[in-house]
Amino acid sequence: MLKAIFLDMDETLCATSLADKHAVGQLKLYVADLYPQLDADLFLERYVAGVYKKLNDELPELVPLLNDELYFRQNLIIVLFKEQGIDLPFDSAVAIQACFDQSRMSGFDFFPGMKDALVALRKAYKLVVITNGPVFSQHPKLATTEMQQYVDHIIVGGEEPEEKPALSIFEKALGLVGCKPHEAIHMGDSLAADIAGANNAGIKSIWVDTQKEADHQQLVYIKPDFIVANPVELTEIVASLA
Repeated sequence: MLKAIFLDMDETLCATSLADKHAVGQLKLYVADLYPQLDADLFLERYVAGVYKKLNDELPELVPLLNDELYFRQNLIIVLFKEQGIDLPFDSAVAIQACFDQSRMSGFDFFPGMKDALVALRKAYKLVVITNGPVFSQHPKLATTEMQQYVDHIIVGGEEPEEKPALSIFEKALGLVGCKPHEAIHMGDSLAADIAGANNAGIKSIWVDTQKEADHQQLVYIKPDFIVANPVELTEIVASLA
């Protein structure tokens, strides 16, 4: 019998990509106004890549800073400005990062219908959010959405010894709600982190398909139990399992 529902946050409960687009747009206006000599589009392209750790091999000098995500991003900004021949003071990098963060949080919210779905599901099941990511980025999202009002427990990967897909983080979730693997289901948008992790833990999995080609290539060897296009479809799946 199903007793608990585990949930990813970004692109599962909340429209992170929309918030990112809003923040990038606001940041472009900000840097273009203050630094007309800057190629703002190039800066933003590389900044987003750096934030998602896609420049680690190219910029190894920043890797040791990853234990402090905020400091890492501020220094990333300085390095990216330097690439365009602009010496940026640290306090200016702080202001640029603050612009991005504030703009991102102003546009961060649940997908339509998701809050109502959580309220309804919580009447019959224990709900646990399991989100990867550093405290710096995840705690403001949790606070902005008042996530603690909608779920029973929240696990932030950046505070744990291991993140998804590690077995330990799913075992912690099971322990928090006093469930066995077959009594839980996990929904997330990452095949590698959410679905593979849940499958390896013996937990049924629901994959939120965000229509990324790279994800569909992984379907050959990572098999979710259910696939949804809209996370709110979770309620229908749970009803079918009841």
